[in-house]
Amino acid sequence: MSDSATVKLAAGIDIGTTSISIILSSIETGETVKLVTTMNTTVISSKRNWEKQQNPDQIAAMVVNLIQDCSEVWQQVAAIGISNQMHGVLYIDRSGNAVSPLYTWQDGRGDLPMTASVTYAESLGEFWGQPIATGYGLVTHYFNVLNDGLSADCYKLCTIGDYVAMKLCGLNEPIMDATHAAAIGFFSAETHSFEFDRLESAALDATILPELAGKDGLVGYTPDGKPVICAIGDNQASFLGSVPRLSDSVLLNIGTGAQISAYSDRWLKADGLETRPFPGGGYLLVGASLSGGKSYALLKSFFQETVRAFGTLAEDELYSEMNRLAEAALDSGVPPLRFDTRFYGTRIDPAAAGGINGLLASNFTPGHFAAGILNGVADELMDFIQLAPPQLSSVWTNAVGSGNGIRKNGVMQRLLRERLSLPLRLSGAAEEAAFGAAIYSAARANLFTDLDAAIAVMHRGECQDV
Repeated sequence: MSDSATVKLAAGIDIGTTSISIILSSIETGETVKLVTTMNTTVISSKRNWEKQQNPDQIAAMVVNLIQDCSEVWQQVAAIGISNQMHGVLYIDRSGNAVSPLYTWQDGRGDLPMTASVTYAESLGEFWGQPIATGYGLVTHYFNVLNDGLSADCYKLCTIGDYVAMKLCGLNEPIMDATHAAAIGFFSAETHSFEFDRLESAALDATILPELAGKDGLVGYTPDGKPVICAIGDNQASFLGSVPRLSDSVLLNIGTGAQISAYSDRWLKADGLETRPFPGGGYLLVGASLSGGKSYALLKSFFQETVRAFGTLAEDELYSEMNRLAEAALDSGVPPLRFDTRFYGTRIDPAAAGGINGLLASNFTPGHFAAGILNGVADELMDFIQLAPPQLSSVWTNAVGSGNGIRKNGVMQRLLRERLSLPLRLSGAAEEAAFGAAIYSAARANLFTDLDAAIAVMHRGECQDV
């Protein structure tokens, strides 16, 4: 084992919607040498409630500040990887400077009516030949083009991860990984190319799209000579940072939303699942819900309002009390409530609504409501599991849980164990996306022979059984 002061480190930067993190991990053991996190406080307020924007230059400055917080060991960093929130885009000029805010994945302009019967997202989907949701970068761009929302000096669009990578290297041209290209729209995951003909049929100039990353994923080098690897999607990065092996695990994640993800080394298509490019090759089949932890937070807000009106329970005690009541309700023998947790619609049908079935006098209690929502979220994940092609699911030997909605909720762990035919383990990494970006950077910077070797060495041992 090398001396701790000389061991090489891989840096993973994760730019999330609500927080930004940097993890420095040993390439010999995967051990976390340094982890720094800060809240993403760059939201730009707007009077239009559908507009969700952040300040890209403030985000870039926050990343630099976090790097400075790692100064005592930064000289040991041998590769830098980036993951970031998917779908959102910003515009840059020919000098590589931002000339717009970052329009995040939560932006709702695509759901605004373009005509009396069609939204902007629906209109663009007709040109693409498949549905595309609001928040996708090219939906945002389509709206901006049609409503004179572009600055005269717009040259390229890119993701916030692409922008930060470019800035770290002192460049003025962004490079985009296929994981992000697929997340903005009009990209074929099967052929790994933009569908320029369809894009141009929508009267959108394809030259605004950035160059796609090469096989090595290299963007460039920092002034002190560290290779910066192209930013990848946070979904793919979280998978890399969570599973001990690519091919035999299914990842269940509950954060703000909820999703299942499984790796395939070849192109597979399954109704109800999205096939996304995987960094370095292969694909990730994903079933994604807009609800998940957001649904439980909605119930918490309801209880919070009730507590303010009638009780004295402290706000930070609500989740633990909700979990206690839910556990008691599950053990009560009373028929459970069945919740449809589509309170925030779906990616395909934003107007979809949630619902409750099975209401009785005996289960009209806070505990049964809490258990019902947790059951609804678990059911939605299992529905996605059932959609996985048999040639994929037949090789799974374990399920890995990640995100606070699983890691910090023993009731959800119980519900998933009861439904899964696989052992459930918890991810060993606290910041899965940042750790996954670090692993990917180490592989692409040739610190390992390939991605599998990087995972085998750097992954944080066996996941914890629950």
